[in-house]
Amino acid sequence: MRLFVAVDLSDEIRGNISRLSKILKVKGVKTVERENIHLTLKFLGEVNESKKDRVIAALDEIEFKSFRINLKGVGFFPNATRMRVVWVGVEEGADELKALAYEVEDKMAELKFKKERRFVPHATIARIKRVDANVKAAMLERLKEFENQEFGEMMVTHFSLKKSTLTPSGPIYEDLKLFRAR
Repeated sequence: MRLFVAVDLSDEIRGNISRLSKILKVKGVKTVERENIHLTLKFLGEVNESKKDRVIAALDEIEFKSFRINLKGVGFFPNATRMRVVWVGVEEGADELKALAYEVEDKMAELKFKKERRFVPHATIARIKRVDANVKAAMLERLKEFENQEFGEMMVTHFSLKKSTLTPSGPIYEDLKLFRAR
């Protein structure tokens, strides 16, 4: 099964972010469905049933306190000229989110998952496949107005282990276990 660790966003924040989808609805761009917008802490990939149980046990050991996050601004990976991913960033709470992600990273490294080099707190909102240069330029121009846009704030009270089932109409996410702040 395909697994990842994530923080779900509030419905209000997802709604605010999904307004960007209208700008990004062009041929060659795959937007993330409103209900699937989240903050990934760690992508695990394909995991068998017995290792899944070890992942849950390791994640259960993580202790963290609730913290507030504020989502603000739009960015691109790897950059605006060669954009492949469009994302919304985390302003307030970014350090706490990084600390949580690194704790997840360390626990998963103990289980032999590959360690990532760095963590940039963000919510992916679109993936860009092939887009004409003029269309990309127009899209960038329209996204400029969201550079400092506030998308909302919320308390992070838990994170979850999620299963991702790929379908022709897009991925379906299912929570396997929630891990609450203590």
